Amino acid sequence: MQRLKCIGGPLYGLEYSHSQNEFQFIDKQTGKETSYHKLILDFTPPQAFFIAESISPDFAYALALQLMGQQSYL
Repeated sequence: MQRLKCIGGPLYGLEYSHSQNEFQFIDKQTGKETSYHKLILDFTPPQAFFIAESISPDFAYALALQLMGQQSYL
């Protein structure tokens, strides 16, 4: 299983591994459930992340740039 950085939700910025391309994370403190899905973003080379379902792909791209230590010029 590959460890991927998470974007959005309670796992933001953390690496997480899962055998599927989608998973449900339940926060033990709040009981809130967050759905994550694997998304490959168009970087060079392409990078895969787990994205919270509430995050749009464009916003995920901007957040991924921040996680990777780059600036976004959107």
